[in-house]
Amino acid sequence: MAGPLLLTSAPLRRRVFFALWPDHTVAAALHETARGLWSACGGRLMRRDTLHLTLAFLGEVPNVALDRLSRAAARIEGAPFVLELDRVGSWHGQRIVWLAPQEAPAALSALAGDLDAELEAEGFALEARPFSPHVTLLRNACSAPPATGPAAVRWPVSAFALLESVRGVGVATYRVLGSWPLAGK
Repeated sequence: MAGPLLLTSAPLRRRVFFALWPDHTVAAALHETARGLWSACGGRLMRRDTLHLTLAFLGEVPNVALDRLSRAAARIEGAPFVLELDRVGSWHGQRIVWLAPQEAPAALSALAGDLDAELEAEGFALEARPFSPHVTLLRNACSAPPATGPAAVRWPVSAFALLESVRGVGVATYRVLGSWPLAGK
């Protein structure tokens, strides 16, 4: 059963996205991997409380649209799965260092595809780029990650979440607005 959306304040618009949100154990493992890569690559280490895997980025949406997002998410019937994050790489001239699965589980691809379809059915415009599952670990890296990657991070996935990106002075924080279990198809 989906939890209620957390609305502690009522801005007119919110910057939101759906993501896999790690539990404390997985977040700690991801952060430890990021720290090791940071020592090799430099740059800005992502904070442990911001690590996630984006499923669908929506950007700024009107506050009144949150109910439609919740309806779309509630229709997802995905199955739980285990995500093995075992490949490190970089983008944008090695400035963004990430961790990703060597091969995305079918359940992850199905979850992202089903979520996109439900969001489009609710009238939301989505990014045109293909789904590329990854967790950003470093920004503004000074060098590419080493050829020999870190140990794999095993992530048992049993839910997905709607998050709000709240911009502060120099940093963004993420707030979980709702979470939906993956109970199986």
